[in-house]
Amino acid sequence: MLTERQIQLLRSENEMLQLQLDDVNIMIQVREEELELLRKRAQEASELQSRVDANLIEFEQMQNHLGNCQQKNEGKDERLSEMEEELYASIKDQLKAEDKIKDFNSVQANLLDTSRELDEASAVYKKLQDTKKQLTSTKSELEIAHMEIDSLKQQLHEANALNEMLMKK
Repeated sequence: MLTERQIQLLRSENEMLQLQLDDVNIMIQVREEELELLRKRAQEASELQSRVDANLIEFEQMQNHLGNCQQKNEGKDERLSEMEEELYASIKDQLKAEDKIKDFNSVQANLLDTSRELDEASAVYKKLQDTKKQLTSTKSELEIAHMEIDSLKQQLHEANALNEMLMKK
């Protein structure tokens, strides 16, 4: 059997071993807590990595969508530019048409004035024709009157000659 001293030594060693065991258990517990904390951090890191990956995928999709939108906007800008050019050409054509309408209205007004002048000239020509007819008629009447006067003069001359002859007899 063991002596008291050996028992005491054993107890003391046992207590020391117990203390060391407690220290080791505490260290194991601390290590397990650290390990659990590391696992949580790894889990959080994994979740963050998943979120980052998801955000990255979403970002890439947004970039693709943005690229598509930019292409659409460029297409819209080109179409808008074409529409502006078409509108400009349309306005230009409209202005030309308005100028032509103004020219047409001016020509129409000139034609109306010319038509009035022509109508007036026609009326004056008709009066001239009527006057010519009257003049011709008057000339004709004058010639007839001259002929009658000449005839009357001749008759008078003959009557005077006859009267002289009768007076001489």
